[in-house]
Amino acid sequence: MEQVRAAVIGFGGMGRQYAEMIRDGRIGGMVLAGVCCRNEQGQELLKKEYPGVLVYRDVDEMVSRQAEYDAAVIVTPHASHVEIGLRMVEAGKHILVDKPAGVCAGEVRRLVDEAKKAGVSFGMIFNTRMNPVFRKAKELVEEGVLGKVGRAVWICNTWFRTPAYHHSAPWRSSWKKECGGLLINQSQHYLDIWQWILGMPDQVFATMDYGKYNEIEVDDNVDIQFFYEKGLHGTFVSSTGENPGVNRLEIWGTKGRLTVEDTSRVILDENEMPTDEFARVNQEVYGVLKHHAREIPVEEGSNGYQMVLENFSKHLREGTPLLADGWEGLKAIMMTNGAYLSSWQERKVSLPADEEMFLAELKKRQGM
Repeated sequence: MEQVRAAVIGFGGMGRQYAEMIRDGRIGGMVLAGVCCRNEQGQELLKKEYPGVLVYRDVDEMVSRQAEYDAAVIVTPHASHVEIGLRMVEAGKHILVDKPAGVCAGEVRRLVDEAKKAGVSFGMIFNTRMNPVFRKAKELVEEGVLGKVGRAVWICNTWFRTPAYHHSAPWRSSWKKECGGLLINQSQHYLDIWQWILGMPDQVFATMDYGKYNEIEVDDNVDIQFFYEKGLHGTFVSSTGENPGVNRLEIWGTKGRLTVEDTSRVILDENEMPTDEFARVNQEVYGVLKHHAREIPVEEGSNGYQMVLENFSKHLREGTPLLADGWEGLKAIMMTNGAYLSSWQERKVSLPADEEMFLAELKKRQGM
């Protein structure tokens, strides 16, 4: 494939941003063939500001005109991601899906399987992976700079939201239409980064508040514990009701501590001796293990969204590996499903969570 003809499905905030990038020629080897928008006002805007770009009224029309594009970028309310993804895959189209991959791990797994059967690619828009500080953190952990990793704590409450946000779209902040709140929406990128750097946890225990800060029915405050058979213990804390917020990831190992601060700095605090070795040789009652901190230089960041789109284009044209495929999207949803189920049933849940049990609990909250 010399040139990728992309069709963007969804013309809201992010959909419009992706469409503009492709239309303006900022994505190498990719052209904007069309945009699917159900809103009449949006359709008129497209006809005016996107000359030469096809406008589709709905997914049915896209399927009936499938010869006009090669790949679909899906940027719709996330409860529809899998349904639309399956329609595109059945039509033989490659898909790039905005987070989250879906609502239930079972349906996302089906989309992964169907894409494989159809011989088409399934990529995820996990642009936070492009942030140089997280790439550096992953590199340092994998190089063993921290030794054996035993604990990780991530506090992120930079998602301050008011009623204006929750009322900005009819699908937001409800169990029936969004199928969750903070965890399935804002936290998806960081759950992805968590498992990308530290691996998939084996068990999860979560407590959540629903409508703590605003009059909404879904989660707006979460505290999650992740457990690993290899001994790692993790804590993930987030909310949409606190300001000023902080974004701080700390990872401890036998050789020291790694801190990613405000998604812009990486600080490595190294022990002069690994803790397990010091424990063996130290003879002092209150022995002090000295350590030294330094900031690790990282390259300047670029537009993560643009990098994901460029990677998807290069993948389809040249076979370059995807930065994040559908399986990576499935992992984040598995963590999400497990955390919700744990909170609802007030117990520790093994991953992957029981899908029938998760769906039954979700339907209760949807009034079904």
